[in-house]
Amino acid sequence: MQKTIGVLVILLAVQLSLALGMSFSRPDLATARSDTPLLDVGDRRVDRLSIEDSENSQLVLARQGDGWVLPESGDFPADEAKVDLLLDRLKGLQRGLAVATSEGAMRRFKVSDDAFERRVVLAQGDEALATLYFGTSPGMRRVHARAQDDDGVYVVEFGVHDAAVRAEDWEDKTLLAIPPAEIETISLAGLTLKRLPGDGSDAAPGQAAKQTTAEADWTVESLAEGESVNQVNAGALVGKLSGLRFASVLRSEAKPEYGLEQPELVIVLTRKGEQFDYALGKRDKDQDYVLKVSHRDEYFRLPGHTGDALIKAAEREQLIVAASDTAGGGDGAPPEQLESMATDGTQDLVKGAAREE
Repeated sequence: MQKTIGVLVILLAVQLSLALGMSFSRPDLATARSDTPLLDVGDRRVDRLSIEDSENSQLVLARQGDGWVLPESGDFPADEAKVDLLLDRLKGLQRGLAVATSEGAMRRFKVSDDAFERRVVLAQGDEALATLYFGTSPGMRRVHARAQDDDGVYVVEFGVHDAAVRAEDWEDKTLLAIPPAEIETISLAGLTLKRLPGDGSDAAPGQAAKQTTAEADWTVESLAEGESVNQVNAGALVGKLSGLRFASVLRSEAKPEYGLEQPELVIVLTRKGEQFDYALGKRDKDQDYVLKVSHRDEYFRLPGHTGDALIKAAEREQLIVAASDTAGGGDGAPPEQLESMATDGTQDLVKGAAREE
């Protein structure tokens, strides 16, 4: 019995020795602390990001001035906040404890040099500063990851969808948005809305300018007797134009299926004295719309509901209150008329009560 115990003790000692030897033979694992960043670019400024997926689809983001662009999409502006958020997430990744170190494990977790879900290269100019590999996911918003200069495979808090390879996921969807207070006139079929002076655009220093469309007042020349502008609906139209967001960029080539030869809607607006033309066509293959604006070369795809709402908001019946509507005191009456009617009605009730007394 004692002999058996002695043999077991010797075997345990040998195993411990082998484990320690393997640990010290891998300096990258022996010295790496669990709280060190997975990514370390020092003080170098990252000005180029390359993202590649398992199907060899690749996307490049490049810093241009104070923002980011998509070089392969004609330097189309990228969503600056989204790119900066990705950089912050990458720089915030921590190593933790390695779950594997072998080449076989790298391939199994899909973080090897030639088998991965995402490969992200951070560069300064043509110089690669760091390369990260992201692979399989062991849980919600957790993914296996490896830095190129590290054999260790780690589990980090990240989602591969945060490193999308489609250009439309990075396009600045607010590119067409403009401050509503800068819109001076809106012209559509047989109708021109003009912002009335005194809405805050000419406010003196220290005075609050009216920035929201609901606060602005609009007028239309040559209305029929009894007609007036529905200020609420006019503000709604301005809001849709000023806050316009597109779904994706369709590049700069015109196509017959865009439906712009006979557009559904044509709008001309002026902003700071400059004219901007908007043409909206209905696509043949789906329910989406295509928008062409005069100040951009690209064509833009709008979701069907966005195009439908814009067309509805631009209808004359929505913008102009007819004489018959105001005469009847219905829902189409302008707010000031409804207020006057309410005041008159209250006064009549008071007079009636006095007579009864």
